Amino acid sequence: MNKEPLGLYLFRLLLIIGLFTFIVMLYWSSLLIEQDLKQIQNNITQQKNDILGMRSDLDKVRQSIMSGSFNIKNETSSDKTPSTLKSHVDSSYPNLLTEDPFYAKTLPNLLGPNFKPHGIRREATIGKPQNLHPFTNWAQIAEWISLCSISVATQHFGIYETLAPEGAFKMELRSDKDGNPEYWLHLRQDIFWQPLKKEFFAADIDLAPMFFQRHPVTAHDYKFYFDSIMNTHIGEPQAVSLRTYYGDVKEIEVIDDYTLIVRWKTEEVADEIGKIKSQMKYSAKLWTTALRPLASFVYKYFADGSKIITDDANPNTYRTNPVWAQNFSHHWANNIIVSCGPWMFDGFTDREIRFKRNPDYPLINSPLVDSYEIKFKDSPDAIWEEFKTGTLDLFIVPASQLIEVDRFLKSAPYQAQRSKGLGINRLNYYDRSYSYIAWNETNNELFKSKKVRQALTMAIDRKRIIEQNLNGMGVETTGTFYRYSPSYNNSIVPYPYNINKAKELLAEEGWYDSNGDGILDKVINGKSVPFQFKLTYYVKNPNSKSICEYVTTALKEIGIICQMEGVDLADLSAAVDNKSFDALFLAWGLGTPPEDPKQLWYSASSNEKGSSNTIGFSNPQIDAIIDTLTYEYKKKKRLELYHKFDVILYDEAPYVFLYTPKATFVYRDYLQNVFIPAERQDLIPGANVGEPISSIFWIKENPLDESSQL
Repeated sequence: MNKEPLGLYLFRLLLIIGLFTFIVMLYWSSLLIEQDLKQIQNNITQQKNDILGMRSDLDKVRQSIMSGSFNIKNETSSDKTPSTLKSHVDSSYPNLLTEDPFYAKTLPNLLGPNFKPHGIRREATIGKPQNLHPFTNWAQIAEWISLCSISVATQHFGIYETLAPEGAFKMELRSDKDGNPEYWLHLRQDIFWQPLKKEFFAADIDLAPMFFQRHPVTAHDYKFYFDSIMNTHIGEPQAVSLRTYYGDVKEIEVIDDYTLIVRWKTEEVADEIGKIKSQMKYSAKLWTTALRPLASFVYKYFADGSKIITDDANPNTYRTNPVWAQNFSHHWANNIIVSCGPWMFDGFTDREIRFKRNPDYPLINSPLVDSYEIKFKDSPDAIWEEFKTGTLDLFIVPASQLIEVDRFLKSAPYQAQRSKGLGINRLNYYDRSYSYIAWNETNNELFKSKKVRQALTMAIDRKRIIEQNLNGMGVETTGTFYRYSPSYNNSIVPYPYNINKAKELLAEEGWYDSNGDGILDKVINGKSVPFQFKLTYYVKNPNSKSICEYVTTALKEIGIICQMEGVDLADLSAAVDNKSFDALFLAWGLGTPPEDPKQLWYSASSNEKGSSNTIGFSNPQIDAIIDTLTYEYKKKKRLELYHKFDVILYDEAPYVFLYTPKATFVYRDYLQNVFIPAERQDLIPGANVGEPISSIFWIKENPLDESSQL
């Protein structure tokens, strides 16, 4: 066998290696070229979008100039019309929105002519939410979203049931061709969705260029918000709750980008002289003004810029489509807040959520600081410890910490802080909320009898909870309305704390200790069942835990075993949405007048997942009162219905209505404009809001911005 010369072998080997290297380099260079081409294409697309945006803006300016309606950005009033298409505005109809004198005159006088927003507001809250979905049911997240958004109109500062311009500069009540009432909304044209930022998203989310531009807020965004709420395939809790209120909207029609009509269902009712007329529900006007925009340029799209629903020409697409609803529930933008309001979302981490002032927001004096930071803490104790250092501006003090506050204010470290401009002020007021224990009537046989629920209320000493757990900072309450609202029925006397009466009522319902083990039992469906259940509460709130510990002890005295079940925020949310608890210790934050009990107590939502009727409450008398309130415009008659409602609810005892807390609000000296509107009739004649409003807070001078932490 002839052997190949060594030199030829080496030559072939080198040739193969060379060819392989050449191929690898050629492939690598092609990848680089492809990457460069993609970058060039993205840059061209971005420039094209910028040019289109500039062209659109120029067209609007040209159109405004030609129509003679161009105005410089308003700097003195919140309801003047900027460059606006006025073709649909009818001067023969009065504007239902009126200028707020507080923002137009009073606040500018308080601030002075040279005031400029400045400083950083720093606060903290308990727990970190899982996401920032637009329809979350948690009040804190909804509040953050409202900071970054707008509504059709807003309330006059400190006065309930008043309307001032916000997203709309005019609202008209007209009649359609059949004589039915309808609201015409004329929107501002100078409010924009702010561009998203790449750093707010995970590295694997590649956003299309369209998301990095600002977009005008249009009538289509308001309709999109309504359609999303009404899409029954969306199970997010706030959407389910809002569906209760907007379910009587018959139609929202978009006339053009800045004009829309809201038509509500009507009822034939007789006026004071017996004349029959079509009438909308009493709260229709307020709920119309509560409409918000939802960013259609984000929530109709995938991250790559393609539409979730390609063919969405049907005006009811987003109201009915299940595919879009599923994608919306798990949307790629669920961890940001798309912003068009006075604040802009500026980041969401495991430690905090941040906002910054929106310089493009056209309404004056909103907000009055540059930045807003809210830290996530595990407990009120952790927030208090940070507030003590001077690095937080304010803190709502839990009743359990009031003694500690008093002790700190006498301490040497605080005196040192005070000498450097970090003094602490306090403000007390009754919070617009109430705490309660809810009995799950739908999923637990133990709580189906109202006598049993009454007995449970009598077995719990609410006065003891207020004195020992709240240090006296609360007041007993007997119903679902705010304790100091005219709607609250003051003639109702709270159930007494009476163990013997509680045992008597339980015995009447067949609950006895039949085997001598100290636990009440009853034969249900042929089986002996002990009176035993779990009480669910938020585990990171020490005050909730201490109250539940007392409730457990109190019920044990009458032969009932109550097992505490402390859960985190995610599990608590799931238990509430799914109605999967036995009993629940929680609090409701209450809305503003006119009170509408439909969300919590209407039978139609008793079995709906995510509804605020968490216990499955159902009562035909209550339903009838809610239905009557819906179309009752007379104030005296409404109050009579509210008070009758309270009597029935008191008798049904679906909750143990525990207390309305008295809030202690502590804040540093440099925080300004902290007051209760109802107590400042000199500034706001007719004010009836009984708690401070943080939107007007501003920072005089924070010493920590210029020196090290104390």
